[in-house]
Amino acid sequence: MILIFSILWVAANLFMLAVANSSEQNIARGLNDIMQELDPLTHFQSSPKNIMFGANMGASSHHSWVMRVLDELDRRGHKITYATTKKNLRFSRQRSHIKGISIGDTSIAANHSMYHTMTPMPFEAIAGIIDLTASNYASYYHAFRQVIETQSIDVVLCDHISFACIHAAKETKRPVIITMMINESPEAELAYINKSPFTMMESNTEHLSYSYRFYERFIWPIQLLWHAGPNMARYIYTLHSLGLGLNPKDGWQDAVKLVNNLYGFDDPRPMGPLVELVGPIYNDHFDPLTSELASFLDTHKSVVYVAFGQHTQSKDHQESTRVLQMLLNNYEAGVVDGFIWSATKGTPLPDHVITSSGTQYQLDSPEFAEIGKIVSWAPQMAILRHPSVISFVSHAGIMSLFEAMYQGKRILAYPFMTDQFANAKLIERTGAGLWLTHIHDRLDAHRMTEKLRRVVEDKEGHMQKAVNRYQALLQIHGRNSVDRAANIVEEVAFTADSEGHLPHRRDIARNLSFFKRNNYDLYLGLFALITATVIFTRYLVQLFIQQQSKSDSIKVKKQ
Repeated sequence: MILIFSILWVAANLFMLAVANSSEQNIARGLNDIMQELDPLTHFQSSPKNIMFGANMGASSHHSWVMRVLDELDRRGHKITYATTKKNLRFSRQRSHIKGISIGDTSIAANHSMYHTMTPMPFEAIAGIIDLTASNYASYYHAFRQVIETQSIDVVLCDHISFACIHAAKETKRPVIITMMINESPEAELAYINKSPFTMMESNTEHLSYSYRFYERFIWPIQLLWHAGPNMARYIYTLHSLGLGLNPKDGWQDAVKLVNNLYGFDDPRPMGPLVELVGPIYNDHFDPLTSELASFLDTHKSVVYVAFGQHTQSKDHQESTRVLQMLLNNYEAGVVDGFIWSATKGTPLPDHVITSSGTQYQLDSPEFAEIGKIVSWAPQMAILRHPSVISFVSHAGIMSLFEAMYQGKRILAYPFMTDQFANAKLIERTGAGLWLTHIHDRLDAHRMTEKLRRVVEDKEGHMQKAVNRYQALLQIHGRNSVDRAANIVEEVAFTADSEGHLPHRRDIARNLSFFKRNNYDLYLGLFALITATVIFTRYLVQLFIQQQSKSDSIKVKKQ
């Protein structure tokens, strides 16, 4: 009897499986039939477009991810031009399908002293950036414009700090797409949002004190004018001499903003129809581990990776010493068994380090080499992918956070400038790690040691659970992010009008008056109606009272 029931059970399951497979095949066949029925006689891609990406500043986070979008657009048959400085042409050297055109020489030196009592970026650094922008603005503007006109460019992608590119596209009436990782779109700049690279201690005002909000809104602009007023005047004069708008974001109003970010890292808030969050899109190329690093990681089980990005590094030998003490103290405590520090060229390093136990380590000794590797460059993603790496001490640049959380690594944030402070605080508030404050923690090796220990050990597993949530978020949205970005570029290329605008994405609010946009005209009408009713009612009451009074007086006279 049991054997008969078993045979029947197996037969029933096989029957259900066959039905399910048949249903799936029918659905797939039906979808194919529908697509064949919808196949148009003419296709919008019948004529390829000439697409240009222009960028004259910024490191890889301004270029590399856009290259992946350009690769996809080339695959779809479009012609790609990359206009940038000679130095940045390196991002397209391995791409014969992208035509690289130099717009001249430049270099922006990283300011490694990003310490200030109230703002992440000191005024002298801001003044230097303004001067650098103004000094090359005219040559860049003319170079971008020449490329647009000589290459018959149909649509222009501009990095968000390449204002000369945006101006050139606007003046030639080309549709513009502005690329960025930090969502600085004017449509998303609400009163409670702060995406200014100069004052971004927090990305919103939720956790800001009243005093700092007051300072940032009213005092800081006056200080900036005092310290960088002449620099700003020179910049404005440069724009005026070229006949361009004086607003640095002139030309953004009708441009699509392609933001390599996503909710969870960018603040959820209302945004306009021209803002597209397409992240995460990762860098275009990941180098493999060197044999030395691969051997080191394979022979260790609990490694911390340290990297502060391309433009930031330790301020002096003392700071580098504290970083090494943090790592070595945890090594001596058995929390980690090794570390890799990608210390960029020029990072000030001591000859030796003395830990809290009194042990001295010579950085050039074979004993130290068994514990830690200090290299001027490291294949970051390959290191983060290795199972021996359990935590990442990062400057909290948004791309580094994407890469680390995609690989499921906990983070100890060590911010230096701009959005890194806000990103670091986000990491701690979401539970995915901790951050080292630039005023207290980073001046005390013991505090640094303790925070790294907490991140590495994660005794209750709360941090890793938070990281796993972000890992899912990034992996889900990263599946088709490049395709989504390329779709938006094609939408702009094929639907923009003769002025370079997108009528179908124009916010209806821009067609309405301030009063109609907010229904204030209706409230005014209601107020007027109520007021008129009250006045008329009062008039009727007064008239009634007067008539009643007259009637009473007549009765009195008759009596």
